[in-house]
Amino acid sequence: MTRLLWTTMLVGFFTACATSSPARFYTLMPANGPIATRGTLSDAGNVIMLGPVTVPAALNQPQWVVAKSEHELEVLEQHRWAAPLKDEITAALTARLSHLVRDATVAAYSQMASFDPSERILVDVSRFELRPGESVVFEALWTIKADQKTIARRGHTSLAIPVTARDHAALAAAQGRALDALAQDLAAALPTH
Repeated sequence: MTRLLWTTMLVGFFTACATSSPARFYTLMPANGPIATRGTLSDAGNVIMLGPVTVPAALNQPQWVVAKSEHELEVLEQHRWAAPLKDEITAALTARLSHLVRDATVAAYSQMASFDPSERILVDVSRFELRPGESVVFEALWTIKADQKTIARRGHTSLAIPVTARDHAALAAAQGRALDALAQDLAAALPTH
């Protein structure tokens, strides 16, 4: 009887493990991003460096974090970012800003170690809340520097993007729209553009 009980429990355990849904991976990169062009950064004239981008530690993990209530978060193990969230945001903002600012090369901080950019954009994301069936709440402080010490402009982007659908693709699309708005704010604030 004990052997039958153990066998049944093991079969149940392995069946439960085998039937878990596969992980889904998401990106914030725009679907209609700019087409890559050839050339060197020195040929581009103005060079804008984006980053570093910071995000709250609670959000900067592979799994999605959604708000269940005002003070409760849930980690969705099966819904993951294709890269760390701050890297996703940096890459997505770089692509969006490149599309909006045609007279300069926009590159991510990690790509710019040996260059002296004409402007540097720092972004501190304080909120990027996913509320399924409700909204995506986004807040970020940003600073544009003309050089290492001179601050050309500071700003704050804060918005809530409505999400009526409860699926995760709708949340990812709303997050993309939040980054669209941030990229537009940054492009409008650049002093040389």
